[in-house]
Amino acid sequence: MTHEPKRRLPPAKAWRDREVTDWNVTTFTEYLRDRHRELYGIPYVPGRGGWRMEQGVIKRMIDEHGPEVVRRLIDGCFREYRPTREYPGVNFTFMYTYMRGQVLPKVLAEVAREDRGRADVDAPSAVDLVEWL
Repeated sequence: MTHEPKRRLPPAKAWRDREVTDWNVTTFTEYLRDRHRELYGIPYVPGRGGWRMEQGVIKRMIDEHGPEVVRRLIDGCFREYRPTREYPGVNFTFMYTYMRGQVLPKVLAEVAREDRGRADVDAPSAVDLVEWL
């Protein structure tokens, strides 16, 4: 029996070089840092519970919804967040606590629509079924 060699992934911190399906907590942490600086011009600061708590929540979300949904949640929160003088940036703890209820259902509906679209494309047509029979 031959084994295919395991595909070598780019480093976890190299989010631009990895497929989203291969992202882990470290990848998301770097993504949050980089995108935050790009969008708000200031360093990313984790929420009140610090990195350990934030990374634990990210891990649970990856396990529950998969990395694609987590990425879309973060992107949606970045799109919707409006910085203020008092809160010039946003972090994952805030996204999860205060924005998830609004953004996550939109993300899940979008993913479900895409999945249905793929299922429709993969399903045999009526003509294919008749020919098969």
